[in-house]
Amino acid sequence: MKKPTAVLAKTVCVLVFVSLCTGSVAAATIRGRLVHANGYAAAGVMVTVVNQQAGRSAPAYAGPDGIYYLYNVPPGSYYLEVWITPGGKPLVYPIQVVNPATDIAQIGIP
Repeated sequence: MKKPTAVLAKTVCVLVFVSLCTGSVAAATIRGRLVHANGYAAAGVMVTVVNQQAGRSAPAYAGPDGIYYLYNVPPGSYYLEVWITPGGKPLVYPIQVVNPATDIAQIGIP
């Protein structure tokens, strides 16, 4: 039976090797806050990011405080989409994503 530390060391080495061979880039976390025009948090509003190379991210939803997080987004230029009405058209904002985290200025929505 192999020692757990030996297995862990091999796993880390394989992951580093695969990362180096595939040229993968570390991903960033995007954080922002949505508020209504009256200043109250916009809880439950869906946000995504999209660009030509990466496509559209999985959706995130603003929490009770209006704060949302999008995880594992590769660095680059994106459009932040704020989906106020399901099935409608989103509000769109150009953003630049950098590692390890990108903070988006507070966004006021109707």
